[in-house]
Amino acid sequence: MLKKLLFWAKGPIARSSIHTTFIFGFRVLFQAIHIILLARLLGASQFGVLAAIMASALLLGKLATMGTQYPLLRAAAKENESEEKTLSYAIPTTIFSGLFIFIIFFTATHYLTSDYNNLGIWPVMAIGLAELIGAPLITLFAMTQLGKNNVAASQAIQSAPLGFRVLAISLIFISPPTNPLMVYAGLYLLAPLFVLSTIIYTRPTEIPRPRLWRCPTSGELRESISFSIMDITSAAPSEIDKAIAPSLIGAGLSGVYTVAARTTAALTMPITALMLSALPRLLRGENENRLLTLTILSATAYSIIISLPLWIAAPWVHLLFGPGYAGIEEILRILCFGVPAMTLRIVSNNTLLSLSKPASRTWCEAAGIVFFLGASIPLTLHLKAVGLATSYMLSQWITATAGLLIIIITIRRKSED
Repeated sequence: MLKKLLFWAKGPIARSSIHTTFIFGFRVLFQAIHIILLARLLGASQFGVLAAIMASALLLGKLATMGTQYPLLRAAAKENESEEKTLSYAIPTTIFSGLFIFIIFFTATHYLTSDYNNLGIWPVMAIGLAELIGAPLITLFAMTQLGKNNVAASQAIQSAPLGFRVLAISLIFISPPTNPLMVYAGLYLLAPLFVLSTIIYTRPTEIPRPRLWRCPTSGELRESISFSIMDITSAAPSEIDKAIAPSLIGAGLSGVYTVAARTTAALTMPITALMLSALPRLLRGENENRLLTLTILSATAYSIIISLPLWIAAPWVHLLFGPGYAGIEEILRILCFGVPAMTLRIVSNNTLLSLSKPASRTWCEAAGIVFFLGASIPLTLHLKAVGLATSYMLSQWITATAGLLIIIITIRRKSED
């Protein structure tokens, strides 16, 4: 087994993973700085509500592309197909569906947050436009690079808006304006606009002219929608807890919980890098059994190693965020038990995608979501934020276990045939 892991460490996927992890390292650093400064600047209550709005927008943003990024990924991965042909319908589909979802999001969010008079309309509008139109378009261009096996470049494109926002919140934190939230919201929207402008100017991907844009055919739309459903169910387990936290445990505790959840989620990024590096090979059907075994071993080993320092450091984490975040220790330690499940869920999700099992992946994620929603209400009534963390941790284990079981059954059936 040790020889296998050493061989794996010298292979092309491992090298690509290291390059991608380097980019993800910056992303983790950016996320840490972003969360720490924003949490300290706004306070637990306002940060909790803003984080819920961001999570809701990010979740709905998965619908904006209508799943067109996955046919685009496949076209870019196969040399005999042109990603420009797929982009010709992916771009207009993303823009128009994003605008439609934005109208619904803005109306619903403005109504639900009307009690928070210090929030305002502008932050909701800026976050909605950024996550429902800007971010999905960036995802399309990132996917073309991923399909070409330029994994690090793909993640650099995807991470660029976050880097811009870190710069923005750093400047605001150093010299706070009269209304920091309003200024931050404007810069939040400016970030994806800046990245998209850079992509259009540098043209890392051949972008079809607007006159060549078209509606997807019925076959293309059916395929994309199945991926879209899979995409939102895949994102929901990671975001739905933050989105509903203010309603379940109040704005103040919601901010504390969100900081803990974002901290543990950031630790899983190297496994995301690993699977993104392996995905083009999995899509081509190269050494499925061997790749799956090694990725599961890597994910399990990494998650155990990384959870131990977090468990030890938990009593002092609140010092980074300020006195309003006292009580984060207990939440963090519960979420430590979920880190192995979170990494295995990343492995199973990407493997099911490569096996052309979007429906199975959707059912696994849906099972975790249903469990979370069913368990979180009674648990939060008695345990507040600890109950929310417990239900989230258990839901991750359910999703990961279901996905791995389906993968094992599928691969055994293929070997028997």
